[in-house]
Amino acid sequence: MEAGIKIDVAREISLLYELSLSIGNSLELKKNCADFLNVWMRQKNIDFGSIWLKNKVLDLPNSENFTLIYANPEFSTDKKEITLNHYFMSHLEGNGGVCVKSDTLHFQEIITEKNITDGCYWVIPLPQLGFIKFYFSPKNLSQVAFDSSEVKKASKVIRKFGVTLQSCLLHNQVIGYQDELKKLAVVAEKTDNAIVISDNKGRIEWVNEGFSRVSGFHLDEVKGKTPGEVLQGAGTNPETKKFIGEQLRQRNSFRTEILNYSKTGTPYWIELSIQPIFDEEGKLTNFIAVESDITERKNYESELRQAKEKAEEASRVKQEFMAVVSHEIRTPLNAIMGMTNLIQKTSLSPLQSDYISTVQISAENLQGIINSILDFSKIEAGKMSLQKIPFNLKKILQNIISSNEFKAEQKGIGLFLKFDEKLNVTLLGDSIRLSQVLLNLVSNAIKFTDTGKITIEARVVTKMNNALVVEFNVIDTGKGIANEKQKLIFESFTQEDSSISRKYGGTGLGLSISKQLVELMGGDLRVRSELGEGSTFSFVVGFPISQEPIEEAKQNHLSSNTLIGKKILLVEDNAMNQFFAQKLLEGWGMKVDIAQNGREGVEKFRAKYYDGILMDIQMPEMDGFQATKLIRTESTKVPIIALTALVVDEEIEHFSRVGMNDYIAKPFVADELMQKLIKHISVSQTYSISSPKVKVEEVEKLYNNQLLAQMMKGNTVQIRQMETLFVQQSEDALKQFSELYTQQNWKQIGLLAHKIKASIDMLQITPLKQPIRQLETLGKQEKESPEIAPLIKYTTEILRRVCDEIQLSHQ
Repeated sequence: MEAGIKIDVAREISLLYELSLSIGNSLELKKNCADFLNVWMRQKNIDFGSIWLKNKVLDLPNSENFTLIYANPEFSTDKKEITLNHYFMSHLEGNGGVCVKSDTLHFQEIITEKNITDGCYWVIPLPQLGFIKFYFSPKNLSQVAFDSSEVKKASKVIRKFGVTLQSCLLHNQVIGYQDELKKLAVVAEKTDNAIVISDNKGRIEWVNEGFSRVSGFHLDEVKGKTPGEVLQGAGTNPETKKFIGEQLRQRNSFRTEILNYSKTGTPYWIELSIQPIFDEEGKLTNFIAVESDITERKNYESELRQAKEKAEEASRVKQEFMAVVSHEIRTPLNAIMGMTNLIQKTSLSPLQSDYISTVQISAENLQGIINSILDFSKIEAGKMSLQKIPFNLKKILQNIISSNEFKAEQKGIGLFLKFDEKLNVTLLGDSIRLSQVLLNLVSNAIKFTDTGKITIEARVVTKMNNALVVEFNVIDTGKGIANEKQKLIFESFTQEDSSISRKYGGTGLGLSISKQLVELMGGDLRVRSELGEGSTFSFVVGFPISQEPIEEAKQNHLSSNTLIGKKILLVEDNAMNQFFAQKLLEGWGMKVDIAQNGREGVEKFRAKYYDGILMDIQMPEMDGFQATKLIRTESTKVPIIALTALVVDEEIEHFSRVGMNDYIAKPFVADELMQKLIKHISVSQTYSISSPKVKVEEVEKLYNNQLLAQMMKGNTVQIRQMETLFVQQSEDALKQFSELYTQQNWKQIGLLAHKIKASIDMLQITPLKQPIRQLETLGKQEKESPEIAPLIKYTTEILRRVCDEIQLSHQ
């Protein structure tokens, strides 16, 4: 008996030894499973067997499920993935193995083989990995011999098998990493980008072929050095170098652009992206830098920048040229038109009158051509802006009819107005530019119509509560325009027929300017025409309805008689213009003194009292702007009217900034000049020669604290505190303006102007409201401007005076 037991024990040991030998013969997961399972199934006469591992250990989705690794026979399984409930798995792991018979609930849950209805399963856990599943059919008598003791005997071998499976999984993972590393190595080596791996101190450990191709350096030449030591040179931006150093010290990932130098000294631009690498403990181990060569892009940007600068310079030169041409043409033209006007008021023979009329018409035509060219220049430069002022459309259209009736009657054609009375309200818009468009269309219609009539039509398209949409039509019965020429007439410097300029004159800009002005208003100028049937030019624009009444001219009841005895200083360097203006002014009963330039004008102003000053702009020794600034430091009362041939917007804005009250463009019309003079110097003055104007102005403060008082609700203590705070802020600003100008830090000058702008508005320092905004705007351009220095000087002078006034009021 004992001998039989010993034989059975020896046999079991032999079987377990054989099963153990089947393990670890390969690092391939499926082969290990097959070797182990096939031996055990043969030993125990098992019908079906399979090994299942958790999706989690296989890095598969649905981590709580199990995936089939191996089945014997392989065709026996229907499913490749199975889900087991947590209760069953807990029971399985707690017992080391479970027998599931066909009469239990779990039997159907674990069936994965084909055509199974009864029999029994043994499910044996593989700790932390999955499980082994055996199936015994009802006819298989070996199921009786396979029990929990069999599983227990094999437990050590099962654990060994589990360790082997973990080794296989780890091996597969390593192989996967190696494959990925090989791919990454190929990518890193063959990519066009330069890749640099450095240690945690930034010293180079490895570079790819891309780095060598771009820089010319190989690994053995740069290893152990920092990229900055090898690649950066004289042209490398110090601020960029500083930024990179700070980012590396802070262990940040970042991106920037930098200029490097190759081994041959050739500069090239790169976009640099750096990523720090940390180990599992959070310790910095390396930096990886990816460098993209952007030299071509930088060169393109440089070319674009240079082209932009050239275009801006060309535009600036063009504007200067237009200003000079305007001045040089308008100055003698002013004299011609003025003298013609004076001559016409003398006794002339019919022949002389005809000659003078011809001269006058030619001068007016020349003036129109100059105005068209300057308007076109402003539109082309994008500097044409529209005003929004109240106007009466009916009066404008009636004025256009009145001013063109004579020309129409001379040709024997009628000029009519068809006006929708719904439009007889006060509108808001740029009446001057609207008149310019309509005058041009009417002028063209008269020019090209020999018989029949011309009608100006204005009608309401849509009426809203606070706006009107208006359609304008200028209809003529003239020669008409061929269909293929209708688009051409709106192009700049182009006319329908080259013979037109010879017959009628003109630049070919009128319709182009009109179309662009209509587009600025939000409309579209169109033409409908047939040869021999006439033309209709039309456009539709919208106007807000003004809630404010139109201010009627307050001087309507005044005439040139109000100018009698007034003393005027004429500052003008052109002898012909001096003569014409002097005769005109003296004809109105005014007393005229003449200064040849700005310096002489300032001296005469200081020596004598004047009711007003007419100031030319471009003069030798001292121009009109400089002279006006000097006069304004001594008087803010005396009216100064600019006589200018410069009509570009920048100059017009400059008139107001330096303290001029108004301007009149050369060549000026006598009536226009008269109205300007009546407006500004006919009002009674509060000072006289015996009561110097300086004394009157001394009591006039540069600031007003009424707004501040409202904000502080009349609290005197708080008002004084705010004023003191303004003085402190201003004193700081005075120092900063000086320092920033010395440093040529234009951006900070603009920011400083922005900072104190609110305080200037709060204290209502009117002389600084415009200059401080101009300084802010110039600062945003971040480049030097000739206007910055005088603006800073003027601003600091006014600020000092305001601070003195505040401190004096606090004593």
